[in-house]
Amino acid sequence: MNMLVSSAAIAAAPAVAAPQESAPRTSEIATDHKAVLERMEQVVDVLRTRHIRPGWTLSADRAAAYFRRHVRGPSFRDEDEDTEEFHHAAKFLHAHGQSIYWVLFGDPSFLICGLAASCCPAEHPIRRKRRQTRSSTLSRLIKKASADYSAAIRDLVPGTLDPDPEKEETFGDREAEVRHELATSVPTTLAGLLAVLT
Repeated sequence: MNMLVSSAAIAAAPAVAAPQESAPRTSEIATDHKAVLERMEQVVDVLRTRHIRPGWTLSADRAAAYFRRHVRGPSFRDEDEDTEEFHHAAKFLHAHGQSIYWVLFGDPSFLICGLAASCCPAEHPIRRKRRQTRSSTLSRLIKKASADYSAAIRDLVPGTLDPDPEKEETFGDREAEVRHELATSVPTTLAGLLAVLT
């Protein structure tokens, strides 16, 4: 449709942002194998030299070797060998919580979004206070029930164990009920739950 528009109307029109070009597709990005290798070696070095958690192990040799071969050689026999080694490297990165997108493309946006997605959403302050109050109330109930149970089975005469069977059963059941209530109603981690229960 052809329209005649005066230059004054164009000059008076509000400015409109020009649409940005979309980010280049992954297939359009030229791979800088040296940069990829540097990022992979950085991942391996950090994981190898820092304490992650007790019992954590690192098996990075085969994964790092894949990226080294693209820079230093020897080349892969065929595409199948390349694909198999790439999949092993990708599995390594995934198993160790690393972003293959950062290693391959140097793009930290996947890391940023991944961490944001794994973070708990902002909680309403009143709901948070109710949850904290309920948690501390249950914690106090557990401590009281444990103390009552301990008192019920305490030695009546030093050196002997002569618990009152009726009290032991009553207070033991009450302690178990309170612990069950805590475990089923408050979002907890295993470590936090064990800390409260012991």
